[in-house]
Amino acid sequence: MIVRSFRVGVTALILLVGPGLSFSGAADLKIPPSPGRWVTDTAGFLSPGTIQTLDARLEAYAQQTGHQVIVYIGKSTEGYSIEEFAVKAFQAWAVGRKGLDDGVALFIMAEDRAVRIEVGYGLESVIPDITAGRIINDIMIPKVRAGDADGAVSDAVSAILGTISGEAAPGTPKPGKNTGQAILIIFGIIVFLIIFLTNPSLALWLLINILSGGGRRSGGGGFSGSGGRSRGGGGFGGWGRGGGGGGFSGGGGRSGGGGASGHW
Repeated sequence: MIVRSFRVGVTALILLVGPGLSFSGAADLKIPPSPGRWVTDTAGFLSPGTIQTLDARLEAYAQQTGHQVIVYIGKSTEGYSIEEFAVKAFQAWAVGRKGLDDGVALFIMAEDRAVRIEVGYGLESVIPDITAGRIINDIMIPKVRAGDADGAVSDAVSAILGTISGEAAPGTPKPGKNTGQAILIIFGIIVFLIIFLTNPSLALWLLINILSGGGRRSGGGGFSGSGGRSRGGGGFGGWGRGGGGGGFSGGGGRSGGGGASGHW
């Protein structure tokens, strides 16, 4: 609880004053415009058929439940951590409904061999960090290493939707947490500011580890094929192939850095 509260507080602080911080260079991180589809692939990671199928599935799911679940596949974050990219992209694209914050984003950077599940505030109790980590490490990564990128992403989406299926009709969100939670958040922000002022490098290391959600795990050897259908040089890439549905439009949701990351 303390770690989660600290992460939420620090993330909120970074989003408020991030442009003024120079210790990580995050202000220079460029986030693509909000994707117009539920599944966006700028790296040629998935087959066209899988993109179409998943896009239609996620659009139907959003229409039926209200939850927004998106998949964004790029080439590289170009030196930035996937956690930095995920937090900023989720914020910029406003995944999920305003007030409910019930969005989930699956980010994949093919050339970095990195994956991140970013969870909105409202679903952090439904998809805790350990669950997101298991989806990545137990479901996704083995299939990616085996050369089955389509199966890896499809199964990850199924696991995400299955995990939140019991929360399809959330009630009206409460305006805030209890007093104890608020105190922990404030305390976390104060501690982070003290560390940042005395040791910026330690603050950066701590922030990255907190945002990684405990699910980050690198693997040696393994995959060097299916996900490597990327074309061209580095970077996020241009607008890739999307599905053919009505399209994604952010609803005003927020994330506090909940979720997990992994590498293959």
